[in-house]
Formats: sequence, structure tokens, C-alpha cells
Amino acid sequence: MTVFKVYFLIIRRNFAAILMYIGIFAGIAVAIQASFQNLGMTEGFSAMKLDVAVIDRGGGILSEALQEVLGIQHDLVTVADDEQVIQEELYYGNVKYVLIVQDEAMEKLQAGKQAVQSITVPGTIAAYYVEAQVNAFLNEIRTALAGGFSPEEACQEAVALANLSVDVKLVDKNGNAGIRENYNYYFAYMPYAFMGAAIMSLSIVIMELKKKDIRRRMQSSAVPFLTQNLVALISFAVLGAVIWGICMVIQTFLYRGGVFFSNHTGYYLLNSIVFMLVSLSLAYLTGTVSNTPTVLNGMANVISLGFCFLGGIFVPVEMLGEKIEKVSRFLPTYWYSKTNGLLGDYGVLDAGQIKSVWLGIAIQVVFAAACIAVTMAIRQRQLQEKE
Repeated sequence: MTVFKVYFLIIRRNFAAILMYIGIFAGIAVAIQASFQNLGMTEGFSAMKLDVAVIDRGGGILSEALQEVLGIQHDLVTVADDEQVIQEELYYGNVKYVLIVQDEAMEKLQAGKQAVQSITVPGTIAAYYVEAQVNAFLNEIRTALAGGFSPEEACQEAVALANLSVDVKLVDKNGNAGIRENYNYYFAYMPYAFMGAAIMSLSIVIMELKKKDIRRRMQSSAVPFLTQNLVALISFAVLGAVIWGICMVIQTFLYRGGVFFSNHTGYYLLNSIVFMLVSLSLAYLTGTVSNTPTVLNGMANVISLGFCFLGGIFVPVEMLGEKIEKVSRFLPTYWYSKTNGLLGDYGVLDAGQIKSVWLGIAIQVVFAAACIAVTMAIRQRQLQEKE
């Protein structure tokens, strides 16, 4: 019991670091959820309506057709035909897209000349979005004109196509209606909190207890060496359970039960528990090889951030390139992320997907075991060091 108290006395002194990493993680999760809600992503895809202005410089029937179509797809606003006014409206966000229809626009369109001019904030999604719709509409008119329609008939046909709507039936093959649950994104970022909190608490304990004077006292104490190791393992397990439990409580409040109402509750919990073991093993290794708090802080940041970036936690591995992905396969975060992705993408798992989930979990267990084995070898060498 005395050894147990010593472990948690040291951990309690560094509990603020644990809360810091968990707080950063929770803040990221809340920010992501809020951004999804602001974008309407929690309800799936829906067409966006933007504030669009159409300036008619004598475009005739083409201008009328463009205003009619854009009025259906977006909200039309009035902007003066003045360059400075247009720039100000775009700058303050009062309008997202300004379309200027040139004089004799239809004749220019038929002659293959520029009939319209767009003014937007360069590089914005709104610019590409509306520009694509305008170009599609103009191409429909060109096609109708090439087919022998008169300018008036071509505009009417293009407007009719823009007003056309069809009933689309989505087949839910994945069993989740094509939408990931919010708590899946929470679990996606959880490894950062686990690794940071575990390393900044457990590693400090290991680093303190491996000092020569403390090690000599423990070796000469009445508590058997085997008992000391068992108490150490129990202390590590309790610490891991506390970190894991705090994260579970947070997700329960954030998502009103969240994962506990999922079809894959068991897999989610098992995947997170196994990665908690991975984090504890990394903390054990880090504390064993670190000699000063400065070195420990550096290693904590390198491991937690490095593993998260390369393993697909912060950035999808596909975006990093094929060579980076090959390297990422050696990291436990890659397999955690891959498993979490499967659980989020599919409401019902088939036999092959279940096999992939178990493979990802098993590889994490192997990594943790290998990490512990390497650490024990290093510890054995340190203990055999001449006093």
C-alpha cells in the first residue's frame, strides 16, 4: 500500500498535465462538432444558397434568363454598377458573387465571345460553386443554339432544365445513411489525449523512481521486488482507467450517451482501451529513457503529435502520399484510425470488415507488447548498471 501511495503521490503532483492534454482534446472535439453544425454537415448534404448579384448592361434575353435561374438557385441582391462599390460589397461579405452581363450578350455568346464577366473573392468555394452553375447554364444554351433553336427558345429550354427536379432514392448500403456520427470524430482524436496524458504522468513516475538513491531504498525495503512490480502494474492500470474514464464521461455529456447507443459500442470501447494500453506502454518507454523533465516534455510532444500526424489522426493518411502511408503502417495510430474509420463508415459490418477491425486491434496489442519488451530490456540493463 505504501508503494501504491508513492506512485500516486507523484502522479497527483503532475495531474495538471493530464487535465491539460484532455482539455485540449475536448476543445478540439467541441470545435469540430460546432463547425459541423454551422455547416449543416450533421444533417447530410444540402444545396447552399448564396447572395448573388447580376448587373445587366443591356444583355437582353440572356440577362433575363440568367437572373431567373440564379434567382432560383440563390438569393439575388442589388449592387450598383460601380467597381469600388462592388469591391466593398465583396470585402464585407454582403455579396459572394457578382455577374456582369455584357451588352448584346446573346450575340457575343453565339459568336463565341465573352458574354458575361464574374467578380468574386479569388480562390473561394463560393466563386467556384456559382461559376460552375453559370458555365453549365451557358453551355446548355450553346447546345440548344447548335441544335437549331432560336435564342429565345434556347433560353427557355435552359431555364426549363434548371427548374427540372427529379426524385432520388438513396440506397443505404453502409447502414449509416451516409453520415458519420459525431462521436466517431471524438474517438478519432482520442489518441492525442491518451498519449499526452499518459506520458506526462506515468513517465514522470518512472523517471523519478529510477534515480539511484530511490532505487537503492526500494531494493533495501521490506517490500518484495515482485510485490513492487505488481503494485506498479496496478498503479499504471488505475491511471489508464482514470484517463480513459474521464474521456468517456466527456463524450457521454457531449453526445448524450454517444457511443453507448451505437451499433458498435463494444468495438469502440475495445479499440480505445487497447490504445490506452499502447499509450501506457509508450509512457513506460519514455520514462525509462528520459533523464530530465525537459527531455521528457520534448519526447511527449514528438510522440503524441508525430504519431497523430503520421498515423492519420490529425490528417488523413491518403493526403500524405503513398510513401508516408507505408511508414504509417508501423504506427499504432494508423491501425486505431483505420479501425475507427470502419466503425464510422458502416452501420453494419460484414465478415470482412469485422476481420479488419480485429486485425487493427490485434496489431495495436502487438505494438504495446513489443514496446513493453523493449522497455524491460532497457530497464534490465539499467538495473545491472554498476552502482
